[in-house]
Amino acid sequence: VLEAEPDMTVVAETTHLPEALEVTDGGGTQVVIVRQGLIGGAALPLLRALCRRKTAVLVLAEPEAETGSGLLEILQAGVRGYLPRPSAAQRFVDAVRALARHEAALDSTATSHLVRQLTDLEARPAPAVRTLDPLTDRQREVAELVAQGLNNEEIARRLFLSLATVKSHLTASMRRFDVRTRTQLAIAINRDRSPAA
Repeated sequence: VLEAEPDMTVVAETTHLPEALEVTDGGGTQVVIVRQGLIGGAALPLLRALCRRKTAVLVLAEPEAETGSGLLEILQAGVRGYLPRPSAAQRFVDAVRALARHEAALDSTATSHLVRQLTDLEARPAPAVRTLDPLTDRQREVAELVAQGLNNEEIARRLFLSLATVKSHLTASMRRFDVRTRTQLAIAINRDRSPAA
């Protein structure tokens, strides 16, 4: 299909992803087409390395694969093209041309699946500890009490700290979350803990 196009040249064909890396070593290759069957957990680092070489990658999804299966991981690796293998020849050629122009070429079915997947991710409640991970243990305790509505004096009494120490932990916590007020800090913590977040 590609060799029939006057503006395209097939540089090489390989059966393993490491060989594709070797072929693109010399530069000049604009687009690499990879069967999804060659991509697994162990192959993702190779895919990332290929994408880092400024080579556009088109992944051809296996017919038997679930629509969009692993698509998020593939895109996070740097891939900009994704089509089902049985796609019409013209769609295939158009995708290669788009990638050569540094444009994305995603199948509409896969794009819909990706939107659903991302929407589902956003709808899932975040683990309670994730928001507080960047904090030290003491900063975490102070931030949790702020989120419960306690003022600085109450926090100082509860944790047996001086008022100055509470203010210091509070300032550090707000800096780490890039918020300006204790109210914004409390909202951020409570929002991430909410089942509706």
